[in-house]
Amino acid sequence: MLRGTDSAGRVFFDRAQIVSLDMRGARAHTRFHLKPGSEVTVEFPGEGTQHSLRVVWSGDPGSFYDGMVGLELVDSRVAWDIETLRGRWGARNY
Repeated sequence: MLRGTDSAGRVFFDRAQIVSLDMRGARAHTRFHLKPGSEVTVEFPGEGTQHSLRVVWSGDPGSFYDGMVGLELVDSRVAWDIETLRGRWGARNY
């Protein structure tokens, strides 16, 4: 689950698709356009924990990468157990 404010300033809630993961962030596909530098909250179903992430890259509207975002964990002391997450949610590492 992805929550935040889109590039038009509207609060959103989306069941975004995680495309790839690493220890410090993720690449996701969402139906909302997000601005680099903005923060979002990610919650993995069944875990009940929330993670704050910063948008570091956003695909251009209308391009092949429309809806894709690059996210990094805001707290540099936090890292995900990516093997567990990959196994549970089927994300790929590119």
